[in-house]
Amino acid sequence: MPKIVDHDQHREQMILDCFELFSKKGFNNVTMREIASELNVSTGALYHYFPTKQSIFEQMMTYIVDKDIQRLREATNSTQSPEERMMKAGEIMETNKEYYQNILLLTLDYFRHQKESETEIMFNKFAQHYISTIACQIDLPEKHGAIIFCWLIGLTYADLLCPELISGNEQFEMVTDIMRAMRMNQSKNKTEA
Repeated sequence: MPKIVDHDQHREQMILDCFELFSKKGFNNVTMREIASELNVSTGALYHYFPTKQSIFEQMMTYIVDKDIQRLREATNSTQSPEERMMKAGEIMETNKEYYQNILLLTLDYFRHQKESETEIMFNKFAQHYISTIACQIDLPEKHGAIIFCWLIGLTYADLLCPELISGNEQFEMVTDIMRAMRMNQSKNKTEA
């Protein structure tokens, strides 16, 4: 009897395994042959799922972004205040710190070695997806979601380089205080108008 394979599930597992491999060695330091070996598949089978190493990366990043956004949406219950949802997002970042650092390093490695025009389009799409979700889930205007997104990248990078420099929890508390003050100011302005 032939083996029944769920191709979507198999592709998903391959993507997760590639993330681990790329995180350890860097995108450019791995060949398709090495990937196939690490995944315990033939190179032919690997090419069946992914025609190029770039397609692995693009599908992997799409998968990661989708899973991150799903995790954020599930964790930030709409009955919580925006400030509570922001603190919950901070807990997710802190709990998964190494994961987010690996994403950042891998993204930088990929960006550094690929054509700028190709990577810019892809990363802008992913950034916009995160920004929209942040703005929606934390009840902020889109431009503020972009600022939070950039701040999160900076926080991840700073924590990677100088882990003792700044506490992620303190940072999230400070941003939450700023959000609270902004909301109070907006309410005050609406009342006065």
